[in-house]
This record gives sequence, C-alpha cells and structure tokens, in this order.
Amino acid sequence: MAGYLVAQIHEHVARPRDDLTTYLINAELHGQKLDPMHVVGTMMLLLIAGIDTTWSAIGASLWHLAKTPADRERLVAEPGLLPTAIEEFLRAYAPVTMARLVKQDMHWNGVDMKADDWILLSFPAANRDLAQFERADEVLIDRELNRHAAFGLGIHRCVGSHLARLELRVALEVWLERIPAFDLADPAAVTWAAGQVRGPRALPLRIL
Repeated sequence: MAGYLVAQIHEHVARPRDDLTTYLINAELHGQKLDPMHVVGTMMLLLIAGIDTTWSAIGASLWHLAKTPADRERLVAEPGLLPTAIEEFLRAYAPVTMARLVKQDMHWNGVDMKADDWILLSFPAANRDLAQFERADEVLIDRELNRHAAFGLGIHRCVGSHLARLELRVALEVWLERIPAFDLADPAAVTWAAGQVRGPRALPLRIL
C-alpha cells in the first residue's frame, strides 16, 4: 500500500488536482510542507481507520441483534430508536483500542511509566466503567445518557466519527428493512479479531 501511495504522490506532484492527496501535499505544519512519508502515513491511516473499524462496528451490532431477538424485534417495530441503539452498540462493542505516548515520567495506579513509552488505552473497558454508566455491563438499546468513548475524547476524537455513525445507521436500517428476522446459524462458529480493532471476522447468520 505504501508503494502505491508513494507513486500516487509523485503523480499528484506532477499533475495536481482537486483531491485529498494534492491537499495533503500542499498542506503546511509550522510553516513547512509535510514530508512525503508523513503524507503517506496520513493517507494509510485514513484508509485503515475508515474500513476495519466501521465493518467491525457493523458486524458487532448484527451479532448482538442476531443473538438478542427482543432487541432485534424492537428495532424492527421502532426504527426511530435506531440512532439511540447505535450509540449503545458503540459503547458496548467499541471496536478500537488506541495507542498513546506517555508525555512525561509518571507513576499511576501502581505502574511506572516513562516518557515516550507506548501505552494502549482500552476504549471498550472505559465504556464499561460502573462509575460512568448505570448497568454498565448490560446492553440497553434505549439508553439515553451515553457519553461513551468509542471515538475517543477531546483533541484526539476520531475525525471520521460522524461518517462512521452514518455508515452504521444506513447499514442497520437497510439490513433490518430487508432482513427483519435472523439469528446466529452457529454461535460456536463466530470468530473475533484479536488486535487493536475488535469485531467479528466470521459471523454465520440464518435468515428466518
């Protein structure tokens, strides 16, 4: 992928156009244009962040509905509840665990961390915090108070969060309109990714 993007950058330098690649090539940070490999890294991140995370969230939502007929039947009967349900699916099955660099040496909760250490922040674990969420380990598709961290928080909030929500809503809306009754064909056959992005990788469903 990196080789392909490098070739694209060279082509865009020679023939600029009105697109993201040209925009990044011309972008400046602290008065200097971005290094070409910075552009490559940004483009790779945008591609990966918008693919694996989204299909993982869609897959986890379908998995939940397939194994929870009461929630599936309620969303079919009350499609207006879907935006609220989507936020709960994002909270309960947040697909992303993000890495961060430690800014300075510190000791926290019995753990020593040094400046420039990499640490993983588990958004799914934060979303199950009993101090922040009532009945945190239950999936409540009508949960109204839901300040989850599935997209991160603050200055590191996911730049594609609105697009991701739209994709998730459209996918579930169309699915439930066309296939309102389904369940797990074989619960034991469901497999999950085991990396920083978590979601079903095999999800055999049965249409009823």
